[in-house]
Amino acid sequence: MARPAPSVDRIVSVLNFLAAQPGESFTLSELSRRLDLNKATCHAMLATLTDAGYLLRHPTRMTYSLGPTLIALGSAAAQGQFQAVDFARDEMYELSDELGLQCVASTAVGEEIVILARTAARTALGESVELGQRLPLVPPLGTVFMAWAEPDEIDRWLQRQRSWATEAQLDHYAAALAGVRDRGYAVALDVEARARLGQALAELVGEARGRETRQAMERLIDELGPEEYILTDLVAQRAYHVNTIGAPVFGAHGEVELGLFLVGFRDQLSGEDVSRHGERLRDSAGRVTKAIHGAEPTL
Repeated sequence: MARPAPSVDRIVSVLNFLAAQPGESFTLSELSRRLDLNKATCHAMLATLTDAGYLLRHPTRMTYSLGPTLIALGSAAAQGQFQAVDFARDEMYELSDELGLQCVASTAVGEEIVILARTAARTALGESVELGQRLPLVPPLGTVFMAWAEPDEIDRWLQRQRSWATEAQLDHYAAALAGVRDRGYAVALDVEARARLGQALAELVGEARGRETRQAMERLIDELGPEEYILTDLVAQRAYHVNTIGAPVFGAHGEVELGLFLVGFRDQLSGEDVSRHGERLRDSAGRVTKAIHGAEPTL
């Protein structure tokens, strides 16, 4: 069996060391000494892992601890979403083969959306989707996860919106969630701010450029709100630039365990085609729900 590259071994040793001592943090010098790593090499690895969200660096103590990406993924595993993904993979591959689109599975952990699985090659419109990638669970993102949530949870989601949001805009989000529940799937349109957000995410994954890129991402999410990003009323004869279509997989207690998403639409779709894709995805998600003994909530 081939041995991992030395750099991979060193990264794994850092993560294993911190995972074995949860709640503790260590300076660069301590990690370098305890793991017998060259200090410059250790610093470069810590910087990369921190920028990617796998580690957190305390701003004053200059210590490192496990970061939100690993914690989110670990929480997802503990909650059973990874098991649900295993049941979803065959459906995801079948969707990708049949429709020529990328299929992505994600889950909501706390106030973040985390990407857990992806089928088919990366596409021009979906190139930013990477395993472990995370997005803030703030309006207008996350309608698949929020449409079947309890009212107080929906209120908390709406309250995460930034200062520009008007009452009319919040009412629009509430109407959008009702539309998602009625159809059984969500449709996000391809607007200018979404394209720039995809580029920011690609930079976060590929280059891990840190705080400035994350702040730019937050600003772009703000810009999604005033644009027609969440589709509310679906008109059969209208043409749509679709970014994603998403449908829920429900757990045993009616919670949204996973969101399955179709990504990578190259051409405009008629309203009829949007319905066809959405219903196909909804049916696949329903079969996964049945396979994991889930149940759609009765609201």
